[in-house]
Amino acid sequence: MNVVDASAHFKRATSAPSASSFAARYLGRTVLAVGAHPDDIELGIGGTMALLANAGVRVLMAIVSVPAEYELRAGEARDSAAILGCELRILLAGGCRRIEDLKNYQLVGLLDELVKESRPAAVLTHGSTDFHLDHLAVYHATVSAQRNTQFDLYSYVPTMTRPMPVPFEPNAYVDISSTIDTKLQAIAAHRSQFHLRGLPFEFYRDLARVNGHMVGVDYAEGLAARKIVFA
Repeated sequence: MNVVDASAHFKRATSAPSASSFAARYLGRTVLAVGAHPDDIELGIGGTMALLANAGVRVLMAIVSVPAEYELRAGEARDSAAILGCELRILLAGGCRRIEDLKNYQLVGLLDELVKESRPAAVLTHGSTDFHLDHLAVYHATVSAQRNTQFDLYSYVPTMTRPMPVPFEPNAYVDISSTIDTKLQAIAAHRSQFHLRGLPFEFYRDLARVNGHMVGVDYAEGLAARKIVFA
């Protein structure tokens, strides 16, 4: 099991991460997070994204599609990305689209173009145990993008608005004790998905607390490390 020590309380552009931290590995490089829809990235790895951004890493959040209420949900996504300190990209921009309506080669092409353009040192995306078929499609397209360039590849926990048991076996953990509140603020920005539907999201704090107990910190996010590239 790989335990990533990223416990330093970073202040954006004022303090450097420790040499052993997750953020230090990617300083001066780009980290790409890919999610099927608005809120997926925040739910899975919002704390990690904030941690990286606070340390001065360029973090690009890429949303594949907005399936409904485009202007509302795109606006929520922009607000959330700003809270985390990340750049935002909507791949199927301009209107509501569903991933299921794309042919596989079209989805792979979108991810290929994104990876070629951004040249990420690491990509974090959905995993192979997700129960949403469109999330699985994004995962497989991201795996395919590895043929274009080499990057570290991680999967994050299957994301959902209502808690349900889903298999996921993390083998790396990022200490997000310093950014757990930022993660929850970013999730809260997606009012249409939670507040307006009367759905709580505090269980993501609970999940981070459980992950933290696994590695001796207050809060952590678990990752499944699919591939690590050492120079």
